[in-house]
Formats: sequence, structure tokens, C-alpha cells
Amino acid sequence: MRKNNSGITLVSLVITIIVLLILASITVYSGVGTVRSARLTKFTTELKMMQQKVNELYDSYTNNKSVIVNGTEYVGTDIQKIGQDPEGIFNTNRLEEIFSEDGSGITDRTGYMYYDTETIQALGLEDMEYEFFVNVAKRSVVSIEGFNDYGKRYYTLEQVPDGVYNVEYNKVDGNLSFETTSEVKNGQGKIHIVNISYDQYINKWQVRYRVKAEDGEGENAWTTTEEFTGNEYTIDIPIENLLKNYEIQIIHGNEMESEIKTAHVLQVGDYVNYDPTNGGTITTTYTSPQGTYHKNLEAGVADTSPNMLQGNGYENQTFSVDANNDWRVLGVDETTNRILLISANIIKTTDNNYLMLRGQTGYEWGIKELNNICEIYGQGKGASEARCITVEDINKITGYDVDKAQCYKGEVEEFGNEVTYTRSATDITYQSSINNISGTFGASDILFKYYENGLWKTLNQGDTVKIKSTAYYYYPDTLTTNSNTNQVLGIARDSIEYEILFKETTEKQGYWLADQCVLTYDNGPSFRNSLCEYRFSNK
Repeated sequence: MRKNNSGITLVSLVITIIVLLILASITVYSGVGTVRSARLTKFTTELKMMQQKVNELYDSYTNNKSVIVNGTEYVGTDIQKIGQDPEGIFNTNRLEEIFSEDGSGITDRTGYMYYDTETIQALGLEDMEYEFFVNVAKRSVVSIEGFNDYGKRYYTLEQVPDGVYNVEYNKVDGNLSFETTSEVKNGQGKIHIVNISYDQYINKWQVRYRVKAEDGEGENAWTTTEEFTGNEYTIDIPIENLLKNYEIQIIHGNEMESEIKTAHVLQVGDYVNYDPTNGGTITTTYTSPQGTYHKNLEAGVADTSPNMLQGNGYENQTFSVDANNDWRVLGVDETTNRILLISANIIKTTDNNYLMLRGQTGYEWGIKELNNICEIYGQGKGASEARCITVEDINKITGYDVDKAQCYKGEVEEFGNEVTYTRSATDITYQSSINNISGTFGASDILFKYYENGLWKTLNQGDTVKIKSTAYYYYPDTLTTNSNTNQVLGIARDSIEYEILFKETTEKQGYWLADQCVLTYDNGPSFRNSLCEYRFSNK
């Protein structure tokens, strides 16, 4: 294609035209944006100017001062009457369009007066383009025309993106309050912020919340929600935090904030509406069998079989699910993140008796029988399992460290002490591993039974066995074997935890724990089922 110095090719012309069209499009669009920006600036500027004037009127309104408008004096609460009643000027459809959720967000137009151009000028505001509905008592300003922004019409500063409603004034005089409720629903904890109330008009909020720091811990970081309108909001609480306290605050931008309140979903000791019968549809029972029967060893009767038949060692004892039992929150299982509930009453047999565990059979099968009984209570709605409480459960709550405590220190039965027992023709010697205490006891006819690797065995002449002491006891407040110290290292006696686990009543004097222990005495070992006694709080 030919070209000369003053000409351009067709391809160049097409490219030039496209570029020009694109640039023209950008220029035109930018021009529209510039016009829109200028209009929005004027709209927000006039709203802010009107808002500032209403703030001044409100000051006179609340302090019984006088204001003169168009030759008329308004004093105190009469200032609310400045302007004209819009009901006689605007048709109902127009008013309902503005005062609606989709309009200004304000649905109650009671007390709003029409401020026309003349009234606005009389208040000292010149060259104002917009007219307004004003409620002095609420310090609320609503534009009549509004501003259309890409299909969304704004009537108030609150509705304008990044708009701020007179926050400095409200911060001083506004009364912002709220309440909280909580629940566990579908495995999820929820804290509901409800009844958000402010004595002036604002309907745009945020919630700040954080886990409240425990004593000696640093402050946790705040989480701030997205902006919302209305008077309620719900925070989802992960199950591992159900028992933790949350600090909650309502804010409006960076300028207004409520007092900080503390809320929680659950607390240790809360009574929970748990029904193990599922409304009476479950009537499960369990009979703990007698198993191999044993009289007390002191009576001179011993079993000669190597294995015990499963049972409690006493008699058949039947338990049935009781729908009338109360349930309380004990804590959260840190491994499974499940809520732990504990029965508020001792579980008894259908004959209203306590569970009896006796002898070697009771020791060998005690934990299994305790958990079998508890299992019938684990079929209620929301439950995953039911088991007997353990000493480890209690130690987590009290903060007891069994290894550091060194219960029975300096004695043969000191916790962790491994004692070697050796039988000769005439007696039995013992030697402890921790403190090297040694001695002899017994005679040739003494019966020495011990439990090892799932079997009951007899220490015969020439035999040697090593048995480790695993028993201990402590007071839950002092975490020692001394109850007379004034220092509370564990849980105080007036705490909810103490009440649930240790407080003695006429009904509750102690309960089984799903644990076993051994005391290595200087006259032979004692194999026991673990017990929590209210009076002494020992195992």
C-alpha cells in the first residue's frame, strides 16, 4: 500500500481509531465519575452541615435553651416543633418509600419534621441545595431527595460508604448498651448479642470480641466483625472455647464504643437439660453380675482358681437409666473437644443401693463394671459416650501433679516407689527402690496374693516380685496431704468445682473412680479400687 509523508496506512488508521475510541470511552467514563464524585461530595457535605446544626439544636433542646427561627422562639422541648409536619405536605407513598428498610433504614417517622429551604436558611445555612426531614430529639437527619449511587439511593450519612454519623457528639452524650445470651446448637457454641440500644439514631455497628485473659496471661487480640445493621448479632464459638469467658464490645467505627461486657457459652457447674432416655424412648438397664464370689480375705477364705469370672465380686446389681437425674457441666475434653457432663447425683441400683465392689473380682473387673453401668446413660441426644469419672479427670480440674507431689514421701508406700518382696521359709523381706527402706514381716503361713499381667498370683517360698506404689491422696485446695494451710494452690472450697466433686452431703459421701491403685505397705501390698471420698478427698 502506498503512503506519503502526510498520509497513514489503513491499518494505522484502524489502530488509531480504536485507540481514540478507547481513550474517548475512558475520558467520558472518567467525566461521569468526576461529576458523580462532585455530587456525592456536595450531598455528604450538606448532610454533615445539617447534622452539625441539628447537634446545636439538640444541645438547646436538652438544656432548655431558646432558639429563634423565622421570628418564632422555641424553648427546650419545643425545639422539636421547628419545621413543618411532613404528613400534610408529602403523600403517604413518598413518606413510606423514604422511611423504610429499603429506603433510609428508618421505619418509624414519628417526630420527624420537614425542613424546607426557608427553614434551613433561617437556621443560618446558606446555599443549601437539599431539603431534609429532621428529628431533633434523636439528632437524626434524613435527606428528602437522597443520592442515587449506581442504583442504590442513600438518604443518611450512615448509608454513605465510609460515612460517619456525628460520632464525636454521640461519643459524649449517647448511651449505648446491649445484652448477651448463649446456647449450644448442633455442636456449635453461640453467643448472641441482643437488644443493642442507643438513645440516638445509629443503626450501623460492629462487634469486637476476644477470649478474656486468665490471671498472669497477656491480653488476647481483638476480633472485629463486619459492619451490620439492626440490634442483634451472633458470634460462633468453637467448642474448645465453650467454657472460656469472652470480652465483648459494640463499636461504631473508631469513634464510638460501648462498655466491655463478659459473656460465656457455658461454665463449670451449669445445669444442662440432658435426657439420657430421649424423652422416654430409651429404658436401658444393665445388671452388673456377681462374677466369682469372694468373702473378705480376713475371713480366711481365698479363691484357688487363676482367673476370675467377670463381675463385681458381691452380688448381681441392676441399674436402670434415670430420667430425673440432674446433669452439670464439668469441663471440655481437650482431646476430643467434647463437653463433659457429670451426674449431679450418685447413680444407684434399682433397689436404691450403692454399687458394691468386693475382693479380687471387684478389683480385676471394677473399671469395666463401672463403665458398663455408665454406658446406659450415653444414648441421649447429642451424647457420644458415657463413662465413669477418673482420677485423671479430677487432677486436671484441681491442677494436681502426682509426680511432683511425692505423696507418702519417705515411707515405703511413697508414690512411685518400687518395692521388692522376697519370700523365705520363715518370713517375707522387702526393699524399697526410692528410699532404700527395708525390713521383714509375716510368718510361714501368711497368704501373699498379688495381681500381675491380668492374673492373681501367690508369692510362694523362694519367689521374688517387684510392685510399684501407685496410690496417693491430697486435699483439692492445698494439693498436699495437709488440710490446714491457708494457701489455695488448687481449687477453693467455695468454688463450683469443689461443690461438684468434693462437697459432702447426706446423699453423697464418696464415689468410685474408674482407676486402680496399689499401696506398698511394710506388711505387703494392698490392691484397691480407687475412691473419691468427700470427707478426706483421697484416692
